[in-house]
Amino acid sequence: MSTPTKISFLSVNLRNALPALFLLTYPSATLLMHGAGSALSIAAAIISLGLLVAPAGWTGLRPLRWDRFDTLFCVSTACPVAAVLIGCIWHGALVTNTLDSPSRFFLAAPLFLVFRRSSPRTLAWTDLSFALAALVSLGILVIVPRDWGFGRLSSSFLNPIHFGDIALAMGALSVLSLNWWRKDGLPVRIVKVAGLLAGLAASMLTGSRGGWVAIPIVTIIVLYVRSRAKSRKWKVLFPLTIAVLIAGVYGFSPTVRDRIGDVSSDFVMYTHGNKDTPLGIRLQLYEASIHIVKSHPLLGLGGDGFRNSMQSFANSGLITPAAAQLGRGEVHNQLFAYMTDYGIVGGLAVLAIYVVPGGIFWRRLSAPSEPARRAALMGLTFIVCFLIFGLSVETFDLKMTVSFYATVVGIVAACCVYADSKCSNSDSGAARPVRDTIQ
Repeated sequence: MSTPTKISFLSVNLRNALPALFLLTYPSATLLMHGAGSALSIAAAIISLGLLVAPAGWTGLRPLRWDRFDTLFCVSTACPVAAVLIGCIWHGALVTNTLDSPSRFFLAAPLFLVFRRSSPRTLAWTDLSFALAALVSLGILVIVPRDWGFGRLSSSFLNPIHFGDIALAMGALSVLSLNWWRKDGLPVRIVKVAGLLAGLAASMLTGSRGGWVAIPIVTIIVLYVRSRAKSRKWKVLFPLTIAVLIAGVYGFSPTVRDRIGDVSSDFVMYTHGNKDTPLGIRLQLYEASIHIVKSHPLLGLGGDGFRNSMQSFANSGLITPAAAQLGRGEVHNQLFAYMTDYGIVGGLAVLAIYVVPGGIFWRRLSAPSEPARRAALMGLTFIVCFLIFGLSVETFDLKMTVSFYATVVGIVAACCVYADSKCSNSDSGAARPVRDTIQ
């Protein structure tokens, strides 16, 4: 394997100033400004399309050597909107508002293809972006919080569940970005570790317990990947540190203890007939979803099918009126949301946006260069986080969260695939450092 790529400084010129600014600020802007995540992703996709069709001499981009990873990534981003269109055609009813969110996944395709052709100096501007976003998330909750009820804090425009989940994911990527593109100095290391703590603290303040399930799972993945070349001492101390950190949060935070304790309490009440608790309502909606999938397996009920069936389910006694009311908003499970409205086709489509890029990242974990391997681990972590988030909430019912997920995955995938491709010798296959990143 090659030695880690070193970048002595991050250079900016007129040509790469805009993409560098976008890479550095996109995650933070999404949390700071209402609509910024969607607007920036759309603008970036439009500009990327223009760059893809423009002559290479105008753009300064390297020639694109199309391979199977490009095809797989682009096809996976098109799967959700394709599933929705197929469902609309099959049911003979085009529900236009259901096309908006799925189409946001596809916007990541041109962005990925452009950044795939960009120089490492440009891509390296992602280095501090996740740490900044995690710190921004905590700053919002400390300086300008909004209480959404029951002491759960978030921003003025994003509910605590989505806000806490994004903050947690940013904290994880922050600490994983240590020594990503170069050996970080002490100030940068402090910022990135602070990003992890800020993300955890922000998630705790929002009380979004569904996202906390991701913490042990992500920890296990990181331990598995990173421990292969580490000493026995590291293999013992790292998981012990994580365990102490988690135990400390549980021990010193009444909010965390109460939120976790509520799960047990809700389940006991559910078994005794009180189904209108947060957990009980979710279980009712899952039962209704399974009923729909069994009766309409291939293409579901069509756009807004789950929402429109709530009253009939309440009338039949399958779910309570309170569950029906909340079910008109969402299913509280991303896979069920697609399968109830678009059947198995929809389920496979939503799985594609996790599994395909996740598979690409998994393959890149053994890439020749350290920047590519690290990007692969970060991308895999991000996808696993959102997959787990989607077990208890519809992560993609908001256009902002769709745009955020697709854009971050596209950026990290570009870093991963590009860095790897530039470290392969076309003649011998031997690994070599990325010399054009050292200036």
